[in-house]
Amino acid sequence: DGANICRVIVAGGGCTKPTPPSSSSPQPSFAQKQQSNNTSTTKQKSTPTSNSYTLAISELDSFLSEICASGIPIDMIPGKYDPTNANWPQRPLHPCLLPNSSSFENMLHRSPNPYEAKVGGRLVLGSDGANVEDLRKFIGTLVQTDPSDDNDEEEQKMKVEAKSNLDTLSSTLQYAHVCPTGPDSLPTFPCGDVDPFVITRQPDVYFAGNCDVFESKLVSFPGKGKETRVVCVPNFAETGEVVLLNLETLECDVVKFDDVGGDGDDDVMEE
Repeated sequence: DGANICRVIVAGGGCTKPTPPSSSSPQPSFAQKQQSNNTSTTKQKSTPTSNSYTLAISELDSFLSEICASGIPIDMIPGKYDPTNANWPQRPLHPCLLPNSSSFENMLHRSPNPYEAKVGGRLVLGSDGANVEDLRKFIGTLVQTDPSDDNDEEEQKMKVEAKSNLDTLSSTLQYAHVCPTGPDSLPTFPCGDVDPFVITRQPDVYFAGNCDVFESKLVSFPGKGKETRVVCVPNFAETGEVVLLNLETLECDVVKFDDVGGDGDDDVMEE
């Protein structure tokens, strides 16, 4: 029920990486299907990269305006390819980029990345997922390989398997640091006496956006009285999925938009 939604959090990814169109593209993503359904086949004389990026920002503004007009507040978190600074923490999107949605006072909250806010009495902490993507390059789990070759030495029968997005996100919570690989791998601004990425308060909800698949679990630590709902939010452009979080029970549901603007099929909800 839309009346029970108190806030929408856009976890980055408002704009995807600008790429020129390719005639030999593989299976089209969710966003590509929608663009092919809603755009006409007209010849463009200017560069396709700049045009597609400008169109993406304009469509993002229209999308945010529709949600604001329905009376639902939005927290807009910038992402990797959004028009803001590249170094963490990323500044909120400038209001001139979102003129229509920014006209809704107290409805559109242009948030930084990482993001922290109190929502419905719950402390919510999260990011666009770039910290998880980068940390996965450096941590993993030793697993034993299939001993198909008898000539392999014992030490060669182990390999490092990358951790899942959920386990990596949980690790950053355990480290009490949102961005453990910055500034060595993930670019961050130089910090003085205070590190802005240190987690000083255990959040009720801890999320990362733009993940491959939806994953979620409750995490608790020895000596701490409360649990944290850790959520990997799937990339909407690739999956067409959004996550609904019950702020009272911290239970999650996934809503999948099969073909918005297509053949009119109903949305599918999965637990």
